[in-house]
Amino acid sequence: MDKEKKSYYGPFFWLAIASFIVPIVVANATYQNVHPTTKPVPHLDASGVDHALWDYLLKSYVENGLVDYDGMGRDYLFRTYLKQLGQAQAEKLATKAERLALLCNAYNAFVIDGVISHGIRDSVMSFQQDGKEFFDIREHILGNQTLSLNEIEHEMIRKEYKEPRIHVALVCAARSCPALRREAYVGPRISAQLEDQSYEFANNRTYVDFNSTHNQLLLSPILQWYGEDWATIGGYLPWLFERIKDEELRFSITRAINGEVETVFADYNWTLNSQADPSSKSGPSSKKKTNFGSGSIPNG
Repeated sequence: MDKEKKSYYGPFFWLAIASFIVPIVVANATYQNVHPTTKPVPHLDASGVDHALWDYLLKSYVENGLVDYDGMGRDYLFRTYLKQLGQAQAEKLATKAERLALLCNAYNAFVIDGVISHGIRDSVMSFQQDGKEFFDIREHILGNQTLSLNEIEHEMIRKEYKEPRIHVALVCAARSCPALRREAYVGPRISAQLEDQSYEFANNRTYVDFNSTHNQLLLSPILQWYGEDWATIGGYLPWLFERIKDEELRFSITRAINGEVETVFADYNWTLNSQADPSSKSGPSSKKKTNFGSGSIPNG
């Protein structure tokens, strides 16, 4: 009788244990997939900013260039990072590359903060405050200065650094923007990061494509808006040629340089680059035609 009981309850016991443990293991694996990185250990740089916070937030709330604005807005580390930017002392950074990384990170963080704080759900181009458009509102605190996004981009970055690759790094919360990089920019690696962004941009048919039927080279209007910035390195067509890997597309670039192919710039889709369903968010402003770049100050 004892042997019968042992043979019956033994397997039942281990089955019960397995049914308890397996869900825990599966849940833990799922959690690790949802949260791809652990929260960073605080480490401020010379300016008083911890870009590891921004790196963590990007890895947690950005996927394929799309942003989980609600999730980012709920995370207290985002407010911590913004507070650090507000008190940043950029002059204490040792290199120009570190200062550029700070500005690129700050710009992208401030864009996201603007979307969250104003409750924008469709497009930043549909929002105005006191007669000013989204990029002209002076509400972002960087280094104890209250600035607009346009001031950061055009006055602090473009004028100082003369680096056209920043246009594939600064993201204006629109679907036609280059994809938001899923890591923070850092001084020692920023040139390599910008080059990687450039490669991704040049090899994405959303931004560079060829229409053989109409013999047209189709390009992102970013290249037109900021053409003068690429002029300092020989123009955006040679810049694209050096990075595109598809031979047919490279040939179309060569033909465009020789005037054998028409260059056409696509409409810009300003629909919010949100992970939420965009089907109900496209309105009259989502494909607003403009003659400027990520903000509202024309080249000049």
